[in-house]
Amino acid sequence: ARGQEILGALPLRQRMPFIKVHKRGVISRSIDIGRFSGYGELNQALAHMFGIEGQLEERQTKGWTCLYQDDEGDFLLLGDGPWEEFVISIKSILIMSPQEVDQKCLQKLGGGLASRL
Repeated sequence: ARGQEILGALPLRQRMPFIKVHKRGVISRSIDIGRFSGYGELNQALAHMFGIEGQLEERQTKGWTCLYQDDEGDFLLLGDGPWEEFVISIKSILIMSPQEVDQKCLQKLGGGLASRL
């Protein structure tokens, strides 16, 4: 019981600290989510890591969007939910162009429609 209390008290990212970050045309990298206290810090680190400083904050004008895959396999916009839930459920991060986001949405919709036919 004591071991479970200690394990339960550890932040989840201490048990699985690194997640993969993917961007087309660039080698995937790993990042320790436990280093960050919120989305702002994470966005800055991702932008610096991939040389796109200032472009994640202005995704409508610059074109980069961050999605993450949760533990259920769904893709969600980075920053759309509470940080605490994000940290618990994240499996990977994708940095995508608007075209890639549109294509992923169409694939998701197409798969859902095809399964209903």
